[in-house]
Amino acid sequence: MTYSEHSSTTTTHARVVVVDDNADLRQMLALALETGGFTVVEAGNEIELQRVLAKTQPDALLIDLQRSEAQGLNLVRRMRARPGLRNVPILFLAGVDDPSLQEQATRLGADWFGLRPLGMIELQKHLVELLQRTTAAAPTAADRKRVS
Repeated sequence: MTYSEHSSTTTTHARVVVVDDNADLRQMLALALETGGFTVVEAGNEIELQRVLAKTQPDALLIDLQRSEAQGLNLVRRMRARPGLRNVPILFLAGVDDPSLQEQATRLGADWFGLRPLGMIELQKHLVELLQRTTAAAPTAADRKRVS
């Protein structure tokens, strides 16, 4: 995954699930990520997210549940508890600059905490950085063979 010299467009097709209870914001986030070369799947709530996760393995989750920050925090905790999502980057967006909310989100498993409104290029940049870190930390086939 790389940035072009003049934009933040990535050369990735990483699959990102955007969870947002506000349809307009969810569509704006999806458009911002699609513009950056990401494949986006949308979910309006946790029930829709469960349906998405039954069909696909995301490369990252973007969680923004503006009606209930507590609900968003609980969702981060539940996603981290799922074996297939333990190493998947989670980006948490909030509408308030609250250090305790940021600390809680991070403690529960969010890899990045951002504030709305958020610029498209900034969002793409943070997502690419998280995906690169995850890829760098993932064991290679040779590493897995040595462990076996």
